[in-house]
Amino acid sequence: MNQTLAARSPRAAPWKEASRGLGRVLASSSVTARAFVASRLIVILAGAIGVLTASQRPRAIFNSAGMSPHLGTVGNVIFGPAVRWDAFFYVAIADHGYLAPGTPAFFPLYPTLMHALGWVVGSTAGAGVAISFASFALALVLLGRLTELELGADAARSTVLLLAFAPLSFFFTAVYAESLFVLLAVATLLAARRERWALAGVLAGLAAVTRVTGVLLFVPILIMLWRSRRRLDRQVGWALLPLATLAAYMAYLAANGYGWLAPGRAEATVWHRVTVGPLWTIASAVVSAVRGLSAIVRGAEPIYRPAAFGPFTTSAENVILLGVLALTLLALVGCLRRLPLEYGCLAALALAVSLSSPVIGEPLAAFDRYALTIFPLWMAAGAWIAERRLTRPAVLVGGVLLAFYAFWFSSWSFIA
Repeated sequence: MNQTLAARSPRAAPWKEASRGLGRVLASSSVTARAFVASRLIVILAGAIGVLTASQRPRAIFNSAGMSPHLGTVGNVIFGPAVRWDAFFYVAIADHGYLAPGTPAFFPLYPTLMHALGWVVGSTAGAGVAISFASFALALVLLGRLTELELGADAARSTVLLLAFAPLSFFFTAVYAESLFVLLAVATLLAARRERWALAGVLAGLAAVTRVTGVLLFVPILIMLWRSRRRLDRQVGWALLPLATLAAYMAYLAANGYGWLAPGRAEATVWHRVTVGPLWTIASAVVSAVRGLSAIVRGAEPIYRPAAFGPFTTSAENVILLGVLALTLLALVGCLRRLPLEYGCLAALALAVSLSSPVIGEPLAAFDRYALTIFPLWMAAGAWIAERRLTRPAVLVGGVLLAFYAFWFSSWSFIA
């Protein structure tokens, strides 16, 4: 009897392993689906409340209903919160091209897709909402798969939940390019990990014309290519595709009279950003946070004062953003320790770029939104909280803050 069972066990093992693998896939897919649906319900409900209770004054400048008339009255209450602030530029580019001041700072893939889909559905803004929702859902699926390959199933679940319920994750389903960029960046590393170099290069090339940090994806592809082959051959051409697509966009701008460096000039003239090194930005951020904390302690400035430029005062915002930077640097350390070299290099370079163009007076302005797309940091953070069984508390805190920020963003209070 025992001998018979022993003889059969080698045959049964593959079936058991396959069933366990299928179970893991279904479980991870279920977590991802629930994370996406629950987090987006928070965004939609908080946004709808913000629309219904918002002051009318900013709408003379930015009119979401005017940019998305085909959504209708109810549609603009539900999805209108996705069409705020920078969404104005994406809609303008999709409808009219690079005409308005500042538009060269917004890379072309996302508005191009908006234009194409908008022609089909009859609403450019509605197309942007659809692209963002679909991109974020797919990005969560692929991020879960990539994280499970590198760090295990528990870390994958925590990573997906962390990103879905991140306080600023409403940007992923707004008419912003963040979700499309994360989808392309995660898919790039997943393809490279499977040694599909052509696919990885094409995806990275598309990412490079979605956000400027997409060009950095050539670095992890080269590292993974070298580790796989121990030599550089003609596959290197695929790794360099992001550089080529970025150069093509710059050439397009130059040919149309904007100049090769038009994105940088737009950032400087419209958003008053200066180009410096990341260490200068960090030092300035510390000084600004110390001054802000001093003003708050002395009673010269409150913490919470809702206005068109955000729910917090500048002093409080500088303190909060310095805390975000500290958490981000801790996540970078975890990324360098837990993940292969290519992830740490990508995260470090993306952080350096994000810290190289501060706003005078608020050095870390929009840094929290920039850090949102550096997915290796979320992978490391997900592994850390999974080990300490802190996923539920992190999701709870994140969900509350997500509702708070989504409400104020929909109310035309500037966030990032």
